[in-house]
Amino acid sequence: MKKAITTIASIDTYKTLSTFSSLEDLNQSIYSHITHHKNNLTKTMIIILKLLGRYSVKYLGVSYLTKNKIAEMVGKTRRTIIRVCAALEDLGIIKQHEMKRNSDQQQTSNAIVIQPFVEEADVETTYVTQDQPKNVTPKNNFSSLNNLKDLKTYNSPVLIPYEHFRDMCSCFTTEKKEINRLYGVYLYQIKDIKDYYSEKQLLDLGTVAIKLAYQATKRKKINNLFGYYKGVLDQLLTRLSVEEGREQYWSLESDSTMVENLRSRGYAL
Repeated sequence: MKKAITTIASIDTYKTLSTFSSLEDLNQSIYSHITHHKNNLTKTMIIILKLLGRYSVKYLGVSYLTKNKIAEMVGKTRRTIIRVCAALEDLGIIKQHEMKRNSDQQQTSNAIVIQPFVEEADVETTYVTQDQPKNVTPKNNFSSLNNLKDLKTYNSPVLIPYEHFRDMCSCFTTEKKEINRLYGVYLYQIKDIKDYYSEKQLLDLGTVAIKLAYQATKRKKINNLFGYYKGVLDQLLTRLSVEEGREQYWSLESDSTMVENLRSRGYAL
């Protein structure tokens, strides 16, 4: 026997279900989920997760798009959306809450709630590539890590990524083995997200991280350059995800044009 739906779709309910205190936290969790579950997520799952994120800003983490609307927006069937949402729920990335309207007590679209990413403290990460360094979080405060617009990127054409990377490293070291190992760290860090950003975006951040890592060695002793580089690059890639979110997300309460546009397309705001 199907369980009766007791949750009313309302502003108070959405506020109660909200799982994040800031847009940055929401974007960070989406990025972390994608990275952590890289072996279990298909491209379609990632597209749908990012779409849910973009429509979860009025009540942070909570979306109430119908399965039909999601299917229309991503060009998939409703059955596919149902299957993908179930898979995301099984992975603990989202939770789906059945809702009913207060007016007639009939079922309405589910509330889909993105879950905060929680690091598994007791699980030791195993890297696929040999001798991959553990993250060494930079303790010095790089102001440039807070905003990618502060970073100097390089506008020369990207012909061969390795050569571009090697040329940047050559400003600081001539050790070929060291350069190759740093490039290996870079390739490992981007392997799960390279299909979602341009080659130039990622290469710019990879070379900027080189500059920041070597600059740090001039100020203090760095015991593990490769781990330190990995930590800097990880922060920059996270910031890329956050700032991409800033550009794609909007405040539904303040952007009247967007609100009217969504209303015209059948959303109840």
